[in-house]
Amino acid sequence: MDDAIKLKDVTRSELFTLLDGISGEKDLVIDPQLIKVLDHFTNFSTLKKHGIVKMLRLDDTHIDSPTKNRVYLMRPRPHLCQTVISQVRGEKKKKESHNYYLFAVPRMTQACNNLLELHGLVEEIQVSDWPLDLIPLDKDLLSLELPAAFSDFYVAGDQHDVRTVAQSLITLQSLYGKIPQVHGIGRYSAMVKDLYQILDEDQRSGSSFTYDSGVPRIDQLILLDRGCDWVTPLCAPTTYEGLLDDVFGIQNGFVEFGKNVTGKEKPVRLLLNSSSSVYADIRSRHFSAVHPFLSDLIKQLQVGYDRRHEATTVTKMKAFVTELGSLKEQHRAVETHIGACEVINREKKSKFLMKQLQVEHAALEGTDEKECLEVIEELINRQVTWLIPLRLMCLLSLASGGLKPRAYQMLKTQYIQSYGYDYVITLNRLEDMGWLKEQVEKQPQVFRTATKRLKLIPRDVENYDLADPPDTAYVFGGAYCPLSCHLAQHAILNNGWKGIDDFCQQLSNDVFTFSQAASQRTTGASKGFTVVYFVGGCTFSEVNALRYIAKKNGIQIQIITTNLCNASSMLKDVVSYN
Repeated sequence: MDDAIKLKDVTRSELFTLLDGISGEKDLVIDPQLIKVLDHFTNFSTLKKHGIVKMLRLDDTHIDSPTKNRVYLMRPRPHLCQTVISQVRGEKKKKESHNYYLFAVPRMTQACNNLLELHGLVEEIQVSDWPLDLIPLDKDLLSLELPAAFSDFYVAGDQHDVRTVAQSLITLQSLYGKIPQVHGIGRYSAMVKDLYQILDEDQRSGSSFTYDSGVPRIDQLILLDRGCDWVTPLCAPTTYEGLLDDVFGIQNGFVEFGKNVTGKEKPVRLLLNSSSSVYADIRSRHFSAVHPFLSDLIKQLQVGYDRRHEATTVTKMKAFVTELGSLKEQHRAVETHIGACEVINREKKSKFLMKQLQVEHAALEGTDEKECLEVIEELINRQVTWLIPLRLMCLLSLASGGLKPRAYQMLKTQYIQSYGYDYVITLNRLEDMGWLKEQVEKQPQVFRTATKRLKLIPRDVENYDLADPPDTAYVFGGAYCPLSCHLAQHAILNNGWKGIDDFCQQLSNDVFTFSQAASQRTTGASKGFTVVYFVGGCTFSEVNALRYIAKKNGIQIQIITTNLCNASSMLKDVVSYN
């Protein structure tokens, strides 16, 4: 997306304008969850030009600094606001003199304003908004990087980030023009749509109306509520990018490799995007196809190095020296990714891994339920990491429309006995969310309907070609085509839900399509693209699947999400939510 650079420039400029509005030197105290996000827009050497003399992490520790001005850059979460309040009040008691500024990302909330008012600090702390919403992680991937979006929406029922999502659509229109077609499914998607229409009307009627009213470059927008497909994020990833996230954790587009990957004592932080040709080639491949590809690439690089023997003239020597930098860069990248593959191989060689995959595949196909329960029971009794059996319990329940009452009670009892009574609350939360529940007679099994109606399970799993896959099921080892991506593909190719609208109503009561007046693209005009927007989070497996769909159909898909997530992060959010 060419306008990603423009988007970064505008966002960066807004931050610098806020900083330049404060005269003199400043300390910048940053919300830990924004540190890596900030790296996408600027660095410390650039911030120094705007008066920043010290960057500090926002935590409970006392800040010992003589700098007169202090800027807090943070998401307006009550616990972070309380930390700021404690620091300011503590320094006031010690008669320390500072000027305090709070830059809220993307905007201040009423809850935090109330906290400042409660503690009498409204006059002491000057509040401004840094309207950061869409963060370009790659050319085809934007994220709001709201790590709490899942727990806020689906655990707490907190809807305040709906506005952030709706506002990001206004930002999108400022870059690409009016969005002519909008299709959506799910409760939160409907909320976003309603607020987006209100904000759009307000902007068009106000003086700040800025988007291009000419030919739109977006053909259609598809809003997918995470809550319409819980099965997909609970499936174990098998693409390289998905496994990187699963094993190492990808945060804000960065991954950190330790000595076990690089052989270096100091951790190496790597930005993962298509600017690296090596990573762009391997990220969406099934893991089994990555090592052979890297081995072939090493041979090609060696051929490139051997060309030095042909450099018998000054012109050829200059050409080789020019090429040498690129060869070395690719060589370093290949070595790093081979190291990561070796670690992933070791991590995934657990003797219980095959059993986990067998349970997963059987749950998706709706077979061998008794054997699935026996394996989960064994994992619980052996007290493997608490995440593993809990993920499989939830996956089996969601795929089967619930567990049979006897099996449900047995697994709950054994889980609590093995992992402790602290998990009673977790299991109750999962039940409230519909992830873990008892089967109810004559209740429709929506996921089973989906697999048959939409043909999500490949017919010949055993002979599935992972190196040259026929569909998106390769992202889960050929076992299952992600439901969310199949919905997106249908909406893209059919301009909406026509043909599956009755099934969509089983997923959610909120299914919608609406058109907006916009100029039509004329013959010969540049081709537009589709935006697929996940409200509540998406996984790297889904990102890989959508890239596959785009390539196979010769279309351009811009993926946007509130946050990137996986089964581990989601279950940890359920456990830790307070």
